[in-house]
Amino acid sequence: MNIIKKAAATLFSAALAAMSLNAGAAVSESEAAKLGSSLTEFGADKNANADGSIPAYTGGMDPSYAPAGWKKGSGRYEMAPWDSEKPLLSIDSKNVDQHAAELTAGTAALLKKYPAMRVDVYPTHRSVGYSDKWKSTCKSNATKVKMIASGNGIEGPYYGCVPFPIPQNGLEVMWNHAYRNQWGPFIEQDFSNWLVDSAGHVTDIGRVKMEVLHPALDPSKSALENEFVDKRKGTFKGPPSQVGTVIMQHYAMNLDKQDLMSWFYSQGQRRVRVAPEFSYDTPIASYGGAITYDEQFGFIGKPDRFDWKLVGKKEMLVPYNNNKLMFAPTSKSLAKGYLNAEVVRWEKHRVWVIESTLKPGKRHVYSRRTFYIDEDSWGIVASDSYDQGGKLYRVGLFPMIQLWDAQTFAGGQNFYDLSKGSFMIGPIFSEPGNYLKASSTMPSTSLFAPDSMAGRGVR
Repeated sequence: MNIIKKAAATLFSAALAAMSLNAGAAVSESEAAKLGSSLTEFGADKNANADGSIPAYTGGMDPSYAPAGWKKGSGRYEMAPWDSEKPLLSIDSKNVDQHAAELTAGTAALLKKYPAMRVDVYPTHRSVGYSDKWKSTCKSNATKVKMIASGNGIEGPYYGCVPFPIPQNGLEVMWNHAYRNQWGPFIEQDFSNWLVDSAGHVTDIGRVKMEVLHPALDPSKSALENEFVDKRKGTFKGPPSQVGTVIMQHYAMNLDKQDLMSWFYSQGQRRVRVAPEFSYDTPIASYGGAITYDEQFGFIGKPDRFDWKLVGKKEMLVPYNNNKLMFAPTSKSLAKGYLNAEVVRWEKHRVWVIESTLKPGKRHVYSRRTFYIDEDSWGIVASDSYDQGGKLYRVGLFPMIQLWDAQTFAGGQNFYDLSKGSFMIGPIFSEPGNYLKASSTMPSTSLFAPDSMAGRGVR
């Protein structure tokens, strides 16, 4: 009898959990009417903050913002309209406590660990811009798209804009991050990744040519024609030990129906193999184990090992509009223990704060994580990750730049390991020949077929 009661209680708890995930997933027509009115079309607060340090949203960047001398099609965005601006203030170990309310726990910890490190705060620019086509689907998504019962995906007539422009819970915010407009419909990029140890030694951990396809952003269509929303392929061009390695991943809308699909090709094996282990907290070997597969760009993949709590929205200092950093030579950007403050731009923005806590009985290297998601881009701009003892372990910072000609944006990732005193950064475009080129012209789907990997992996 007790077994039956326990089983019934377990089923009841599971049902409540499923109900809580789906509650309010699709908002009413009257609620959606706020989009484009009191809110932006994509759900951000349109107005300036109380003291004006965060300005009102006026549409973001478009091709008219291109700096003088910029060459269209170059794939280089090192120049920006605000390059002549000076910092409003600098924060370091001496005054960090005075500004703690606007700093993430990880940023404050870094400033205290490295007395020579500083945060230079510049005027805020709400620079993220979107095409009219992308914005036109926001209201429809808000009223029609829902999470599946488990929370491991979405369902409904999703297209274009983020699925939940008026989110009701933490997991919906995270799905907005997963479906953000980063890179646009299709992008080709050649980038570098670097690992810096506690002694300041710099290691090349991968020059990669990456192609990313987002079928749900195809401007020539108005509906998603298959369940895959993200396909990406990375081909290593360096260091020598990695040349010819190819990794490809496909992400579906419903990760219960179709799990994350990964394939791996190496010159040594000379065959394409399925790689289901490329997920969750598996360390990325090609990056020296500096990050796990599910923390790329903050978070990616199935969210089922964590509970997700929406803490709220907060004004915080985060890396933003980092053209100088993303394109600076490594000799100018990398310092012992941290990035050179001269090339890192920080701004005050409103962010959604999400707390994720490891579920009982689930395994992961992190016991909990805090994510900070920018209201305009829906991209994670910072993260704090804690070990099983509850100690802050890894700090993530995610610099962003605008691709004004394509009305999209691109982001990098910078992870600090507080236990080792090391950090990694990438993708950045620090080497000759690095570039990123966004396009609305969709390539052949054969580019992302597993049997295409061997040809790409030829040295």
